[in-house]
Amino acid sequence: MSRVPTIKKQISNRVPTLNDCSSQSLLKYFENAWELEEKLMKSLVSEDSFYLNPDPLRNCLIFYLGHSPVFYINKLICVGLIKKRINSHYETLFEVGVDPETPAELNAVMQKMSWPEVAKVWQYREQAKEAIANVIVNTPLDLPIHQQHPFWALLMGIEHSRIHFETSSMLLRQLPVNCLKRPSEWDYAPSNGEIPENEMRLIAGGVVKLGKPQDDVTFGWDSEYGDRTVEVKAFLASKYLITNSEFLQFVQDGGYENSDYWDSESRNWQQLYNVQHPKFWISSTDGYRYRTIFEEIDLPLDWPVEVNYYEAIAFCRWKGENIRLMSEAEWNQALIYSQGDVSGVSNSTEHNLNLKYISPSPVGMFAPTNNHTGLDDLRGNVWEWLGDTFNPLPGFQPHSLYLDQAAPFFDHKHQILLGGSWATNGSMALPTYRNWFRPYFYQHAGFRIAQDFSP
Repeated sequence: MSRVPTIKKQISNRVPTLNDCSSQSLLKYFENAWELEEKLMKSLVSEDSFYLNPDPLRNCLIFYLGHSPVFYINKLICVGLIKKRINSHYETLFEVGVDPETPAELNAVMQKMSWPEVAKVWQYREQAKEAIANVIVNTPLDLPIHQQHPFWALLMGIEHSRIHFETSSMLLRQLPVNCLKRPSEWDYAPSNGEIPENEMRLIAGGVVKLGKPQDDVTFGWDSEYGDRTVEVKAFLASKYLITNSEFLQFVQDGGYENSDYWDSESRNWQQLYNVQHPKFWISSTDGYRYRTIFEEIDLPLDWPVEVNYYEAIAFCRWKGENIRLMSEAEWNQALIYSQGDVSGVSNSTEHNLNLKYISPSPVGMFAPTNNHTGLDDLRGNVWEWLGDTFNPLPGFQPHSLYLDQAAPFFDHKHQILLGGSWATNGSMALPTYRNWFRPYFYQHAGFRIAQDFSP
């Protein structure tokens, strides 16, 4: 198949190990995260675009321009590594994001907001960058870095910035294409037009331990830590993530119109917004086109479909009785079964992670270690919606530097996603990261189907 040339190196640097990193390696990791976010934000062709609200459930884009640097400064002040504020107004205005249930809820908050000039926020970013770099260079580094170490705040800021690269990429994807200009070194994955048979594969049962060890050598968010042991029964799962081609059959079969595939909650959402196809499909006279972050292209039928949880469940119901999504424990068991070594610290290039491309890639392009019986794309390409709601692992303790990072979302209103996407970078690209979103929210996320196994 013909391939679009990708960049010569991964744009996202390797995750630092906390027992043998150096001030210089941390500085490079910080600068890489900073430049990654800035490159994305500079793809906006007009300052006016920063005041747009491309997603009715998220802030204006200017908030995200200021949010990451403010997060760094506030956390480094908390641990005493920065003594003076740069701009106390900004460090309140840009401090906390939103997670509303409805656009009206967000609008009620936004009516009270007065955003500064874009140029002044860029200026603040430069001041913050200099202050953070000075901390890294001039603070003696005692290893290892642990959760009570002052540099934990630095790592938290770096990883938070990397998370917001992905968040912002999803927002930019919802802007008109004439608001954006794709950086020349960011390329799309190929599409070969060949749709592989998506067979159901048997995943052997086993005992799975969930939770990142407290003494792990990479950074983790508080929701990753804890200890849960689950006995997983053998089950069936689709070899590949569900493709645009497969989901097109659901659409053409009237899947969005048939109430049998939707419960009352998801049906209300579908009818309220008159949803007739995946968000990033564009209806045309010839069928559908596809919206990447920066452009409209022909619908790549061999790429995984990107939908929200409601749409994934509707597809499962259409597919047949007892078809479902995998659980968190099953996903982890499938990863062990498919790949063997699942530490992920090496940031292997054998996944569509860390901006290898600036888009999803054909399913099956990156085969697992156990290619004959394992599952493809458990890591990377697009996030995978799971059947579990977001929940604390036994032993969970919120980190004192960020008490509300995860705990407020253990509310049975957010679904777990695992595996990462092409845009996922840093420690979030490791298999231990547990992501979560409301079921109607869009991320670079898809799904595969699963089924109980009856011998």
